[in-house]
Amino acid sequence: MNGCAGAAKLALGAVLLSACGGGAPLLHPAHTLPEGDVTFAVGTSGRFALGGLHRAEADLDGAAAIPGGARTDAERQGFTNGALSRTAVAPGVAPFVAARVGLGHHNEAGLTYTGRGARLDGRHAFEWPKLAVSVGAAATGVFAETGSDPQPSPEGSSAGLRTLSLRSASGYGLELPVLFGYRSSADVVKLWTGLRAGFERYGYNASVIEAPDQPANAHGKATRFWGGGLVGFSVGLAPVEVRVEVDAAYENVHGSLSTAGSELTGEVAGWSLTPAMAISAKF
Repeated sequence: MNGCAGAAKLALGAVLLSACGGGAPLLHPAHTLPEGDVTFAVGTSGRFALGGLHRAEADLDGAAAIPGGARTDAERQGFTNGALSRTAVAPGVAPFVAARVGLGHHNEAGLTYTGRGARLDGRHAFEWPKLAVSVGAAATGVFAETGSDPQPSPEGSSAGLRTLSLRSASGYGLELPVLFGYRSSADVVKLWTGLRAGFERYGYNASVIEAPDQPANAHGKATRFWGGGLVGFSVGLAPVEVRVEVDAAYENVHGSLSTAGSELTGEVAGWSLTPAMAISAKF
C-alpha cells in the first residue's frame, strides 16, 4: 500500500510541475472495463512540433532578434503562423488526469483533464479473450487562462511584432478514435495501437510586445484539423498499472491574429509528436 501511495505522490508531483501544452493522449487499452469498474490515471505528456510547425515556432521566436521586430510582410506572416502553431498545437508539457467507468456490454465512458482543457468520450469494443477492437467518439473543450490582457497600443500602430504570450483560449472540438489491442491472459501486459482524427476551433487573447518594448492586446481565431496514429502499452499487477503511449499526428491550422494596427491571417501545417506516461489504479 505504501508503494502505491508513493507512486501516486510521484505522479501528482509531475502534474503539479507541468505546464499547459496541447498534448492529449488516450492512455487506455482497447479492452473496456467490466460494468461498474472505475479507473483513475495520473501522469504527464510532452508535445513536440516537427516540420512546418517547428519552423513556424522558430519564426515566432526569431522575431525578437530582428531589429525593429517583424515589420515586412514575410516577417509578419511568419510571426502569424508561429502564433497559430503556439496557440492551437501548443508544444510543451501537459498534465494528464483521467477517470474511466465500465458501462456494461463492452461500453465505456471517460473524462480526461489535460491542463489546457477536457475531453469527454464514450466507446464500444468488440472483444475476445485476448484481442479487441474499440470505436468511439469524443467531445473536447479548451479553457486555458494564463493572465490578464495589457492595455492596448495606440490605434493604427504599425510597430514591428517581437514576442507573443497567450493569455487565454477557449474552444471546442470533436474526435473519432479507433483502437486495436491485445492483453495477456493475466492482464499483466496490455498493448494497443490505433488511429485518431478530429478538429478543434479556438478563440484566443494574447499579449504582443511591439518594438521596442510596447505591450499590446492581440486576439484571433484558429481552426485545427488533425489525424494520426498511436501505440501504447501497460504493465502491472491489479490494481496498479504503468501506462506509456506515443501519439503522432499531422496538423493543419489556419486562422487570424489581430492587433490594434493590423489583422493578419495565416496557415501552418506539420507533424506533432506526443509521448506520455501515467499511473493507473482500478477500483
